[in-house]
Amino acid sequence: MSWFYEEHGSRKGPVSEEDMRTLATTGMIEHSTLCWTEAFGAEWQPAGSCSFWPPQPAGVPPALPASRVSNRWAWLSIFGPFVSSMIVNALAWIGGMPDRQSGIIAVILSFAIIFTSMLADRRALMAAGFRPGSPFWILIPPLYFWRRIRFVGRGMLLFFLSMLVFLFQFVPSFSESWDMVRHPGNVSSYVSRHYEL
Repeated sequence: MSWFYEEHGSRKGPVSEEDMRTLATTGMIEHSTLCWTEAFGAEWQPAGSCSFWPPQPAGVPPALPASRVSNRWAWLSIFGPFVSSMIVNALAWIGGMPDRQSGIIAVILSFAIIFTSMLADRRALMAAGFRPGSPFWILIPPLYFWRRIRFVGRGMLLFFLSMLVFLFQFVPSFSESWDMVRHPGNVSSYVSRHYEL
């Protein structure tokens, strides 16, 4: 029997029932992923109600409803770095710390907040009964939040905010690096501008 499944608004397949079972156990398709086989007629069904879906072990409850999953760790990963940067900058200003040192401390603290809160969010999803897949998704926050939408069925605002944060941090750094590659003479002006040499 051939199976098809939905991925980001497009149909994937045909694949065998064994392949569908593998996709389910590896977390590539979720309980709510829409699937179809000839026996379904014109209706697509959630993967969790299909024959290939691994049976729930005896005594283990199903995943909590997505509406009951907390977003507090996800929000902390978005806004925590801004708050920590403001606090570090204020303390640096009061204590007379050089900009370079306070900048390094702010970056380290921001990354620590982002990744620890995203790991905590991933653990919260697992505690609620979801299978968020590999922990390596947290290395690219927008991709993590896009996958998170698939698990809990909500969180588009978190995804867009993570995209903005990622773009505002990544694009300026990339454009300055690209400018230095194109104009090697700009390296000394970049270093003196950013490190006050």
